[in-house]
Amino acid sequence: MTSKRLWVSFVLAAVTLSITFSLQPDQQKVLLVSFDGFRWDYLYRVPTPHFHHVMKYGVHVKQVTNIFLTKTYPNHYTLVTGLFAENHGIVANDMFDPILNKSFSLGHMDIYDSEFWEEATPIWITNQRAGHTSGAAMWPGTDVKIHNSFPTHYLPYNESVSFEERVAKIIEWFTSKEPINLGLLYWEEPDDTAHDLGPDSPLMGPVISDVDRKLGYLIQMLKKAKLWDVLNLIITSDHGMTQCSEERIIELDQYLDKDNYVLVDQSPVAAILPKEGKFDEVYEALAHAHPNLTVYRREEIPERWHYRDNSRIQPIIAVADEGWYILRNKSDDFMLGNHGYDNELAEMHPIFLAHGPSFRENFTKEAMNSTDLYPLLCHLLNVTAMPHNGSLRSVQDLLSAAAPRAGPYGPYTQSPPLLQGRVPPGENEQEASYAYFLGVSLGSIIVIVFFIIFIKHLIRSQIPVLPDFQAEISQPLLQA
Repeated sequence: MTSKRLWVSFVLAAVTLSITFSLQPDQQKVLLVSFDGFRWDYLYRVPTPHFHHVMKYGVHVKQVTNIFLTKTYPNHYTLVTGLFAENHGIVANDMFDPILNKSFSLGHMDIYDSEFWEEATPIWITNQRAGHTSGAAMWPGTDVKIHNSFPTHYLPYNESVSFEERVAKIIEWFTSKEPINLGLLYWEEPDDTAHDLGPDSPLMGPVISDVDRKLGYLIQMLKKAKLWDVLNLIITSDHGMTQCSEERIIELDQYLDKDNYVLVDQSPVAAILPKEGKFDEVYEALAHAHPNLTVYRREEIPERWHYRDNSRIQPIIAVADEGWYILRNKSDDFMLGNHGYDNELAEMHPIFLAHGPSFRENFTKEAMNSTDLYPLLCHLLNVTAMPHNGSLRSVQDLLSAAAPRAGPYGPYTQSPPLLQGRVPPGENEQEASYAYFLGVSLGSIIVIVFFIIFIKHLIRSQIPVLPDFQAEISQPLLQA
């Protein structure tokens, strides 16, 4: 009878532990998609049935505040690190690092020096360090060796590779014998065309429609591969776009001697490196040069931009008002559409939509920050977040009731050190995380204790019972 009771106790303890561990999320699959330069209001410019399908059966955030400056590489690195540009180090598409004495240029595709990227750790490396696998189709930075690592699978950047080919690779990696749990997919439109035409051009309608068709193709392929219902799809972009005009040009040659400075990055935020001994002359010449140009010494850059504390940010930056264009002179290249302006401007804001088992259905949220995506990704992937500037608490209402919701970083992601701009997590959120680990620990202890008792009982049950006469022999001693 005692043996049966022990067996029952042992089984109950094992069930208790299994229930405790079943509270952790299943291994989630996440596909992060960026349509470069897809401005938030493009969703309503022309019919976009596939985007609206995701919105109806998933979640949509109306206003996404990206980081300054609102350029491609800084914002794509923010999406996968959760950091402001001053913290992750990719402060512009074109940079000069005075410590390394090296340059970085998207325009010349001189972007492969690992040292520029290693002030942060992107999500694919964190995911792989946790024992998982990642796949990237042209996402900026994924073909760069960062901290001695590439994604498990990746495509070297080649703009001529079609969207359909990129999707095929992503599907292949998600359905292989050793499937990835994180995919990243990038497409250059509508950014490329909007630079040429300007976002206000009627010709942008067909471009937006084509991006919507491409999303429809992705959904179709995910359904065909039986991934649509089990994968968390996140659709976003890096920035918006604003209309420019040749009547709104600021020519630096009208105010500066070109021999006194180096123009590291151009419109709409001119990054200016004065020659030795020329700082004051350059600054004074630009400070009040044009009513639509605001000039800052690096230490005077507004704190809300989080764009000050990095040596790659040049000693002087000149920021154009929305729709204004900075050139050395009118012989330089000019584009009818541009971005990079103040990240508070609505026309700089991107999109955010998501669909999948972890997300709510037909839910609209008013606002989020692009830095919040990274802790959300870590939460979904069940990996420990690196220090970041985001907040899972700010976007946790996007998650379905079935998704784990224990704390701002999830039950399996530690609370990272607070960086500039972070809001400290609430005590109740931290306690929720502690409660989970306490539950797991207690469940483990219970099973171990019962296992030891069970083993002891088995051992004792194998020892022959001593004959009764031994008890009789000892009896006189007891009486004495």
